[in-house]
This record gives sequence, C-alpha cells and structure tokens, in this order.
Amino acid sequence: MRKINLIFQEILKFTLIYLFCFVWIRYFIKKLWLSVLLTFILTSLIYLIIFCVQRNKQNKTGLKMKEKEDAENMFLSLACQTDPMDFFVKLASKKHKNITKHKKYIVINHVEEKVKTLLYVDVSFEGMTISRFMSIYNSVKKEKATKIVICCKEITDKGLSAFCQNFNEKFLILDTYATYEKLYKFYDCFPEITHQYKKEKKLAFKDFVAYSFNKKRTKGYLFSAIILIMSSLFIRMTIYYCVVASILVIFALISQFNPYFNVKTESEIL
Repeated sequence: MRKINLIFQEILKFTLIYLFCFVWIRYFIKKLWLSVLLTFILTSLIYLIIFCVQRNKQNKTGLKMKEKEDAENMFLSLACQTDPMDFFVKLASKKHKNITKHKKYIVINHVEEKVKTLLYVDVSFEGMTISRFMSIYNSVKKEKATKIVICCKEITDKGLSAFCQNFNEKFLILDTYATYEKLYKFYDCFPEITHQYKKEKKLAFKDFVAYSFNKKRTKGYLFSAIILIMSSLFIRMTIYYCVVASILVIFALISQFNPYFNVKTESEIL
C-alpha cells in the first residue's frame, strides 16, 4: 500500500505540473492538439529535472536506502537480544578504556578531560517522548554524567530538544538512523543482524491495475466524467473532452462490473 501511495503521489505531481503548463501554453497556442502535445513535452522535462535534483540531494545527504534498511534491522536485532549492552561495550572499547557497564547503559570516564559520558540504549518501540525521557533521566541522574547520549527507535515528541535545555547535562538523542550514522559508521562497528523486517512485496503491474479498477474507484471515475459532461452545457464540447469523458465512463464500468478486480471473499461466521 505504501508503494501504491508513492506512485499516486508522483502521478499527482505530474498532473499538477501538466495543468500549470497547459494553462499558459493554451493561452498562447490556440490549436488544442498542439497545446496538449507541447504541454506533455514541457511537463516531462520539468518532472525529469525535479526528479534528478531530488535524487541527487538524497544521495548527498542522509543514509542510502540499503543503510536505512540495515539500521532498522540492527535496531530490531538489538531489541531481540538478551543483553544488547554487550555490543555497545564492544563499540565504545574501540576508542575508550574506562568503561563501566550497567543493565541499560554504559558509562565512559574520560579521566584526562574530567568528563563522564553516559550512553543509554532504549530498545523499546514506543519512541522517545518527554515522559519517556524523564523516566530515563531519573534512572541515570545519580551517575552525574557530563554528557548523556540516548539511542532510541525514533523521536516522537518534537518539543523534546527544547525541553532538554532545562537541564545542566548535555543531551544527544539519536534515533535509529542517527545511531547508525554517528555511532556504528563512525566507530566502524555494526551489530549483527539476526532479525530482519520483511520487505514489502514489489508492486506488479497487475496489482496496480487491480487497485486502479477496484470497485471503490467507480465513484471517482463517474464523478469526473459527469463534471466533464456537465461542462459541455457552458462551453463547446471538443473531441478532447469527449475522449476523456468516454474513457472515464469505461473505467467506471470496468471498476464496477469486472469480476477479476472485485473478488468476493467468503469468511467463516464462527
């Protein structure tokens, strides 16, 4: 379903760009077929430019898709471990010596700098909120750490960063992806992936067709066709409107009556 939504978002983006270009091209060019053709070419160029810019920006900033998948699977694997702190002791040992291990956190003493860093690992799937943060803080404040780093699945409270400013300690809260980038990659030490999320099945063409011509789509196609037909009462009906309206009516018929895309599933009563 997620990939279906992404596809329709891209279709919507293309359609909006097309409509914007069509308004101005149609203003200067009176021939309808030429306006439609030129609009399609211009829209394709603009869409391609936007796509390349977004892809280039994504590659330069943040993690790649494979790294994000690994980060999610690593968090799941750590959450399934009996003692996930063993891994973080191993990670911290790559650059630090004075490490004290506790059940849910480790303490690193930087003797020369007279600084104490505490790394707390929250493997719950609830996400980090102010309430959750206070619970963690109250359990570790006795350590009197200078810096407290909290690794969690995600930060669900947008006001958490501002809330942390009320304390004397320096806080750094890392979600799944930030933990991967700023800890695992930085120390070149990665948790073993023992559990993996199941990947979403790739959307096949027949699945896209089945979604497009599902019975639920009938009202949308029919409504759009009626709008076009009703508009003929106020403006001259061109071949373009006739073709589009006919296609929409055909789509509505297919969606409503085609048995291949509307399979009835019988369920047991008890």
